[in-house]
Amino acid sequence: MLHCRGGYLYVGHTDDLDRRIAQHQSGAIPGFTADHLPVELVWSEEFQTREDAKHAEKMLKGWSRTKKLALVRGDWDRISALAKAKGSPSTSSGWAESGIAVAPKPARPEPVEASPDQILQTASRRGLHFTLLPHPDTPPLAVTRIEAIVLGIDANWLKLRWIIAGGSSVIVPPLAGRGRADGLWQATCFELFVRMTGKGAYCEFNLSPSERWAAYDFADYRDGMVERPMPRDPGCVWRGSQGTRMFDANLPFVGLPSLPAAIALSAVIEETDGTKSYWALAHPPGKPDFHHPTCFAATLPAPQRP
Repeated sequence: MLHCRGGYLYVGHTDDLDRRIAQHQSGAIPGFTADHLPVELVWSEEFQTREDAKHAEKMLKGWSRTKKLALVRGDWDRISALAKAKGSPSTSSGWAESGIAVAPKPARPEPVEASPDQILQTASRRGLHFTLLPHPDTPPLAVTRIEAIVLGIDANWLKLRWIIAGGSSVIVPPLAGRGRADGLWQATCFELFVRMTGKGAYCEFNLSPSERWAAYDFADYRDGMVERPMPRDPGCVWRGSQGTRMFDANLPFVGLPSLPAAIALSAVIEETDGTKSYWALAHPPGKPDFHHPTCFAATLPAPQRP
């Protein structure tokens, strides 16, 4: 299953997953995915035979978007509830009755048998890689590590990823659909700040697993806040298994300031006992403050031109 520009979900089958994904991501396969780049693998499953794979593909294509996203998240209770609400069997039993054995598995490169360290190493092989630090006054409950990765940047998209180790206790905001919303930082949320080098003005992007987002411009430190116009909705996808979770976001490049620029990457993590931890590249003295100049501890380069 691929997440495509515009938030669409594409389902297909292949006998060579790596090759097929590379073809889709390069636009080499004419059709829907080539018209909705960029695309990202968010779920995959292996089957004993091609017929089994084709049967599962047909079944998934009949699912609602909500049910597909629940599969991406590994939320089998939600899938079962959605299936029962329509008077059909639960997903696991429905597949079993079709003679297909399916275990809930996330998309590669996050194999369920891998340890958190292996997952982090595998998912971090490409892009600009940063380790976020929890604020010392707001320690997490079970989250042990957060990595932020700039997966790629070109004339069309900035692709970001956050990897959360020990994330089984994270409270994920319910899906709300794509659209602008304020106050996302009050729950689990991922953030990017961009400031042109040597300038006081900067912009803030809030990105939620609910698919909601926000973008603001500031004239200076916490001053002159206005909504930043965006040409289209950023794409947000939450997924994961066992103790490790991933959050991917695609930002339209034309919605960004001129690059290169100083950036701050951060995360607000809410966990099951109400604990909230605040993660950033660096923290200034005092309470958590992602807007502070100290947090702008990395540089986002200009995209490579062909």
